[in-house]
Amino acid sequence: MAMPEDENKRASKADRQKVLGRRFTFRDMTTIHARNRQILAMRSEGASRQEVARGFGLSPGRIYLLERRDTADKSMAERRAKLQEGIRAADDPEKMWPLNDMVDAIGLIVVTKKRLLDHFARTGKSQIALRELMEMCSDFSEENGDSKSPSLLRVCGVGKKGFWSVVNGLTSLDQGSRCNEEWRNKLVEVKRNWGITGPTPYSSAG
Repeated sequence: MAMPEDENKRASKADRQKVLGRRFTFRDMTTIHARNRQILAMRSEGASRQEVARGFGLSPGRIYLLERRDTADKSMAERRAKLQEGIRAADDPEKMWPLNDMVDAIGLIVVTKKRLLDHFARTGKSQIALRELMEMCSDFSEENGDSKSPSLLRVCGVGKKGFWSVVNGLTSLDQGSRCNEEWRNKLVEVKRNWGITGPTPYSSAG
């Protein structure tokens, strides 16, 4: 039987007071992520920053920063979803996209995003097509009989983790039927050149 709304609110407040009644240590939470989720939930239920800070042994400023980061993450998630839908709808491997839009749509790790943007800023490039980015990952053309590393891996500071961040981002992105097919073919080349038969490194399936 569902509890009346007033009783639900009283129960929620009682649970919050129970949490705030003692100082938390990291042992009390499975992960920092879980702790942060609870902090945000308590703030949304009306607990003050001071109350929550005392309960978790943090400063009110730290709670504020956590909330600001959560707001920024939600804003980025909305932006990414909108950009991804635009790419999927266009389904054009040669369409040029602003670099910031492309890297945000793919969801690159922070360091790789910065290295790529810095690299293209130095070259005076402000837009990129999906096909060009695909080829930066898959072009293992030979030079003097020796196989070259793909151009993405030669971008200063990207490294292997950054390289696979782009590859996995392209793989998880719904680019539209035409672009998806093109990327699947290029991904076969990437995996063959790296000698990979299963999931790619750092992927959620890896």
